[in-house]
Amino acid sequence: MVLRFAIEFLKSIAIIIALPLGIGFAVEIVVFALSDRDVSGAFGSGLAGIAAGIFGLVIAIVIVIRRIADIED
Repeated sequence: MVLRFAIEFLKSIAIIIALPLGIGFAVEIVVFALSDRDVSGAFGSGLAGIAAGIFGLVIAIVIVIRRIADIED
């Protein structure tokens, strides 16, 4: 029981860390590649990366909450 909790806890932490970073980084690269590569393009790609990271964090939290709800059933 303790081992299962530890594994699920580490999986949840990995999801919460990796999903926002991955989505934010991917969106930032795409927006920067599609921009005109000047200062405003870099600023815009940074903002897009932050926004996508926040969106990814929300998705990650929902996934973790669903996993917790499945464990308790």
